Amino acid sequence: MTNKKLVLLISVRADHGGGPRHVELLLKYLSASIGAYVACPDELPYYQRFENLTYGCVFTLPHRRFDFGYAMRLVSFAREQNIALVHAHGKGAGIYARFVSARLSLPCVHTPHGVHVAQYGSMKRRLYRLYENFTARWVDHVLFVSDEECEAAKVEGLWQKIPRSVVVNGVEPIADDVCAGWRDEFRRRLVMKDDQLIVLTLSRFDYQKNMNEAYEVVRMLPDHLFVWIGDGPERDALERRMQADGVENLKFLGKLDDPTPCLAAADIYFSSSRWEGMPLAVLEAMAVGVPVIASDVIGHQELVGETGSGLLYPLGVPLQAAQALRRLSEDKFLRRRLGALGQQVQRERYSAEKMAAAIEVVYQQMLKKRIR
Repeated sequence: MTNKKLVLLISVRADHGGGPRHVELLLKYLSASIGAYVACPDELPYYQRFENLTYGCVFTLPHRRFDFGYAMRLVSFAREQNIALVHAHGKGAGIYARFVSARLSLPCVHTPHGVHVAQYGSMKRRLYRLYENFTARWVDHVLFVSDEECEAAKVEGLWQKIPRSVVVNGVEPIADDVCAGWRDEFRRRLVMKDDQLIVLTLSRFDYQKNMNEAYEVVRMLPDHLFVWIGDGPERDALERRMQADGVENLKFLGKLDDPTPCLAAADIYFSSSRWEGMPLAVLEAMAVGVPVIASDVIGHQELVGETGSGLLYPLGVPLQAAQALRRLSEDKFLRRRLGALGQQVQRERYSAEKMAAAIEVVYQQMLKKRIR
């Protein structure tokens, strides 16, 4: 890697989630002129994937926690490896990246992966804004994954004086014959007939993803089969609630290291999130031709509403989500039309290859400034 420009990608998560998946896709599609290192927790499934993609160039960090000792060792690691630029993915990673940038005078790129302030009270929101803007002196460029995320940052008064750009998330296109094979295989595993309609959600079970609202929709549609993939702090309570209510039309499948084949088996993808950046799960549903019903929030509006690849419902109104689901479930021609449109939009606008190329342009700009 001695002839390459060396970039350190930092994430405080390597478990299931959109942020680590974004890093994986970026690593896969960066050009040969960039040599990538990763700093992240040692956890499944992404730590091993990052090791494979970087030929073992991974530094271990704690999960979603800042530790001064680890930060100092990360500085030494970056110095020893002759890192030329750091790129933080997410709020927690931003602390480590700014620490390294300040100690070594390295250019720093920050990708927020969502403006996560909806759950904050007014005081905490003000303190968070103060922290972000004070430490932004060690951030050279903010990369947003959607126009909506960029606008949300402006509304919150974040990173106002820092150069910014939008590079939309991207995923890998999936061939139609591969999708068909995945659909057949997954439905056999679930012992489902081909005409059994499946509404699928790939999610963390936490405040942001708002799965309690999704559960209300499940109860309103007992004749629809819902399949939930993922894990999180609210999962156990939801499972207990399902059992207590005698709900029989919901299947929890837990965490899956590669959920994309499961998406291909679905007829409708459903998201009840309170906010998003540019959700990779929705993009991957679009990539396999599955129409989307999602809450009308930041992240979904641009991806689903503006592209016409699905239907939006007002957040906090599960009845309207249920009505939208029923409308799609009863109209297979509408499902096919929206699914085909979503697949076309993904291939034209939201490609992982285009995403990596655009991010690399930012890297090169930052590195040129450093040389000057």
